Parts: sequence; C-alpha cells; structure tokens
Amino acid sequence: MSRLTVTDSGSATHTGNVRRSNEDAHLVRDPLFMVADGVGGARAGEIAARLCAEAFAQVELTGRSGEELLVDVIRRANRAIFDRARSDHEVAGMGTTVVAAVLAQPPDLALAHVGDSRAYLLRDGVLQRLSEDHSLVSELVQSGQLTEAEAEHHPQRNVVTRVLGTEPDVQVDSFTVEAQEDDLVLLCTDGLNTMVPETQIAELLAQPLPAAELARRLVQAARRGGGEDNVTAVVFRMGPVTDEVANGAPASERRLPALPHPAAAPAPSGRSGRTRSVLGAVAVAVLVVALAVASLVGLAASNFVGADTATGRVAIYQGVPVDLPFGLHLYRLRYQSSVSYALLPATTRRSLFDQRLRSSSSAYAAVHALEATYP
Repeated sequence: MSRLTVTDSGSATHTGNVRRSNEDAHLVRDPLFMVADGVGGARAGEIAARLCAEAFAQVELTGRSGEELLVDVIRRANRAIFDRARSDHEVAGMGTTVVAAVLAQPPDLALAHVGDSRAYLLRDGVLQRLSEDHSLVSELVQSGQLTEAEAEHHPQRNVVTRVLGTEPDVQVDSFTVEAQEDDLVLLCTDGLNTMVPETQIAELLAQPLPAAELARRLVQAARRGGGEDNVTAVVFRMGPVTDEVANGAPASERRLPALPHPAAAPAPSGRSGRTRSVLGAVAVAVLVVALAVASLVGLAASNFVGADTATGRVAIYQGVPVDLPFGLHLYRLRYQSSVSYALLPATTRRSLFDQRLRSSSSAYAAVHALEATYP
C-alpha cells in the first residue's frame, strides 16, 4: 500500500450576503487544517475565532497522536478565549465553534470538533458527514421531535449547544478515520451546509478541480443559496507520497489538474424569461397567503421560547416559529434572558425549545423559572 499524504489543499471564505463582518477563521497548515465560526455579536465572535486559529498556528505537530494533539490544542484555545472574555467585559460571552483535522500518523486521519461546524468526506463519489452537530436541532432530531428535513429549515437551526470560551473547560469530540487514496475532506462552517444541500455539496466536490477551486465554488454556491451567514470551506485531498511530496513541496505548489474553460451560459429565451416571471408571481402569491394565514391565527397572542444566537441567551419570541422566503420571519424578539442556553442540560433544552406556542404568561413563567434555577 502506498504511503499517504495531503497532495492538494485550499480554502475560501466570505462574509456572505447579509452579515457586515466575517467572524469565521480558518487555518491551512498541511497536514493540519482548522475552521472556526465565532459567536457573540459585536465582533466578539471574530476575536474568539481568531484566538482559536492562533492556537492551532502555534501548536507543535510532532510527538503525539492526532486525536491527542487536536483535543489538547482545542482545550488550550478554549482557555485562552475564556480568560480573554473574563478579563474584557466588551467581549464577555464570546465563543466559537471549531472543527479540525490532522494527518499526524498516515493513513490515520484524526478529527475533533466542538459546535456545529462540520467535517465531510467524499470517497468514491459518496459524501459522508463525519461530525455530529452540537446543536439544538441535532438534539431534537435524536430525540425524535424533528426529522432531518425539518431540522434544515427550523428557525433555531443556528443554536449551538457547545462552543469554546463560555466555560473554563470544554468537552471535545474526537475520532480517527483511515484515509484512502483520492479521499477528499471538507471542513466548513454552517454558512455552507445551511445554504447548500448535501447532494449539491457532493456534486461540487466530485468535480476534477484543484482543492482551492472546489472551496471557492462551494462558497459561491452558499452565496447563491442565500448567503445568510459567513461561509468558510477548507478542502484537502489525500494521495500517495510522490517525489514532489518527499522533497517538501507545499501542497499548494504541487501539480494540480488544469481548470477547464468555463462554458458560456446560454442566453435566456423569451419563454424561460416568462417562466421565471410566472414563478416569481407564484412565490409572491404564496408569501401573501402565508402572511394572511399567520394573521388569522393571531400572531400577537402567540409566543414561543427559543434562543438568541447573537447573544447565546434564552429568549422569548412573539409570533410563530416560521421562516419565509426572502429572509422574512413570522416572529420577533420580545424578551432576552440572562441565562446562557449552552449551560442548560440537553433534556431542559429539548423541553424548553420544542417550538410549541404559549401564551405570554406561560412563556414568561417558563423563562423566569429557568432564571431562578440558573441565576
């Protein structure tokens, strides 16, 4: 069996179509790769993600197993973020997700993660999700309260239940997979997988293109899909050790497949233009009907308990938990609690964030009881 190594790697990141700043961070340090997605608002998430990336940039890559190395650096990053947040009130409550991979002992590829940034493996044309989200909707899916399809469009799909920086210690999930020649690995923030279906991710990764170009096209697809969040993709390919690799050439400088010339897009016909106009009219009609139905059920009288992803706090929303096309929502933030949802036990989160509609008094009673338990 040929010795394996990383033969090609690349990355791409973008603020997206909605956010004003990019709170993602990433590192491509062959054979170490990392993606982080900062949370906390007011640019604090950007600081948390950067501190995480700095920890990975400084780590010594020799002398330890892959999982041991990753878990250690993630815990050190967690402590650095926690200490910074505790000493600087302007960034209090900041945190970050992280997913990382290292080929420390080929062919064993070690991975570790905290939060909902993901790791994927494309092998023989089949895409496998390697990581399991630490998120509210993941817990609801596991408990049978949501299906995978419902989770993809759930209003609280961005609520993470485990991040770096909120506590002095953090639980890190780690595992090892045996890499094979031509394996393609993707690390990404949720700005990609919430905007691009996994079937499309698989199709894009299957193209015979350099890793950097694949990453760029994935980010473009996320923007075309709505671009509601920052998006980052890191892609690397496994292959046999060659003379170039043995002589120490960086992955980015090794011989890569040539890019095909882009095909010219056909000019839209009058018929296709009319079709798009009809579809646009239908979409507007559906939106109007949805708004009318929502008003009939009484938005003002309906409330539900959820989580404010910008602050990491339990919150009360007025309306119904429905997201409409074009970034419209049938709910608004009514009250933000002092309780961090990441500190709640999983059973409490599942019962509290079940999206059932409550009266105003019922919603406030549930949250105030929580505040008494977790002051």
